[in-house]
Amino acid sequence: MAAAAKHRETLLATSVRLFRQKGYAATGLAEILAESGAPKGSLYHYFPGGKAEIGAEAVQLAGKTVTNTLKELAGETAGPGDLVERYFDMLAGWMAASDYRDGCPITTTLLETVPEHEAIREAGAKAFDVWAGVLAESAVSAGIPKARAESLARFTISALEGALIQCRVSGDDSPLRLAAEELGALYKAAATR
Repeated sequence: MAAAAKHRETLLATSVRLFRQKGYAATGLAEILAESGAPKGSLYHYFPGGKAEIGAEAVQLAGKTVTNTLKELAGETAGPGDLVERYFDMLAGWMAASDYRDGCPITTTLLETVPEHEAIREAGAKAFDVWAGVLAESAVSAGIPKARAESLARFTISALEGALIQCRVSGDDSPLRLAAEELGALYKAAATR
């Protein structure tokens, strides 16, 4: 059973990476199999719904990874402004290391599949909700009123996604750096009121 779980996890991890780099439409099942090294039969054994099922589970997995990172940073930082600045700095380094080939682990897939694939849309919406929840919780802990904290958290997700796209297009991290600086200032101003 351990080997079977390994193939499933390898298929998902490979899918997350390929969808993030190339997009959902440009990634074929044969490529996922070849890159993962998983046996052909394992794909439909674990994902009988085919590529759409893999897409939904890949978005869920990537969403959980981001959530875990945000929660870890929330525990290490002095508040939501610092959390956002640290996370965006991490992303800037990661994007530069990929030569701006990588983007958000879920947005590339969502842009190509919504609204046709409801399960993928739902997985993406849930991920964005959870990310915003972590950010809002950090903001509330810093003394920002709940309604304002939730609004800032949603705005942060919007700014993050836009900045990641701009980084890929421009081939530099300045959009992320600018977004982090401005969001950090917004959080800090909201906490001092």
